[in-house]
Amino acid sequence: MTRGLYTAATGMIHQARRLDVVANNISNIYTNGYKRDQVVSRTFNEELLLRLEKGQISLGRHIGTVNHGVNVDTIFTSYRQGTLQQTGKNTHLALNGPGFFTVITDDDMRYTRDGGFMLDSSGYLVTEDGWPVAGEMGPVYIGTESFVVDPLGYIFVDGEYIDRLQIVDFENPQALRKVGHNLFINSDPENQVLEFEGEVIQGFLEGSNVDAVREVTEMMMAIRNYEANAQVIRMIDESLAKTVNDIGRV
Repeated sequence: MTRGLYTAATGMIHQARRLDVVANNISNIYTNGYKRDQVVSRTFNEELLLRLEKGQISLGRHIGTVNHGVNVDTIFTSYRQGTLQQTGKNTHLALNGPGFFTVITDDDMRYTRDGGFMLDSSGYLVTEDGWPVAGEMGPVYIGTESFVVDPLGYIFVDGEYIDRLQIVDFENPQALRKVGHNLFINSDPENQVLEFEGEVIQGFLEGSNVDAVREVTEMMMAIRNYEANAQVIRMIDESLAKTVNDIGRV
């Protein structure tokens, strides 16, 4: 009976984590370039049940197997393309296809799909948080909002080549880890960096790839599963209490 108690408890923990992820997805529906997360679960290893006869395991007396619930195996990030939305602002850039802008932070290079850039007071192209956007020659300096970015990421001012955006892709995008502020870090040194094969679209932003209807459905399912596991725990608790009381009367 106590095994069922722990199994239901792992179910509640799993559904609570699932709710956290869904809530974060919903809160980022309007975040530029946000990529949806999903909980991937797995069961604990099954155990073989054997019948005991006179205190000894009897060969060929397999009863079956039992597992001890589920846990969160990993968080899977969907890199499905978000909707491209026209803004008409020159500093806004969208990626059509797999890849990431490279951003220079105090903690080394970071990567993002959010192309909601701006020019700082010194004329550098920066993120909303003020981090410089990386080009092939270092931080991208433009100096004017009258510039052109072609589909390959080359930057021109008055027809003159300035720099090229450092846009990269990765062999295994699932090795990227979210570190806040819509930035990713490559957590696997062996994750090969690939050339960007998509296109840059100036004057557009990529929206979130979160589907609100899907997330609400996920939330409802997680809540119901959480409540079902809680009900199982209450039933087992009541049964244990009744058993203790019955034994106490013997």
